[in-house]
Amino acid sequence: MLINNKISRFLNGPYIFAGIIFLVQAIYVLVRQEWVFAFIFLFVSWFLFGTYSGIEIDTDKNLFREYNKWFGIIKTGKWKSFDNYLGVTLVPMNKVYRMYSRSNRVNDSAIKEYRIYLVNKAKRPSVLLKKCNSQEQAQRNMDELAIWLKLTVFSV
Repeated sequence: MLINNKISRFLNGPYIFAGIIFLVQAIYVLVRQEWVFAFIFLFVSWFLFGTYSGIEIDTDKNLFREYNKWFGIIKTGKWKSFDNYLGVTLVPMNKVYRMYSRSNRVNDSAIKEYRIYLVNKAKRPSVLLKKCNSQEQAQRNMDELAIWLKLTVFSV
């Protein structure tokens, strides 16, 4: 069975805003019938919106690959074996976004997420397999992956 997990966008935050600006500019330039500039703006916005990273797991061959999918079409990455890894583990993470104002105030917003990692020979989390929003979902996915890949479950 082939498992495909999209991990994250290649560029986040302000780059998404830049992609929107490039897309609006491309539409404006298309209305003015300037085809070369429209193609350039569309190409850049397509890159910003379509590029992401992920991991592909082949449970039958016991292989995985971390990949980047460029423009949402071209997938690059090398296949690796699970032989160099001992098991899987669940790591809770806090993603904190911090914003500073000119009046020296700090606004924080934290999002809790759970990540499933492969554990290397040094018994450290090394390869991200999946991101989950709840602990129950992450625990269920980790158990399924451990059964499919015939790996042990480690605690952090």
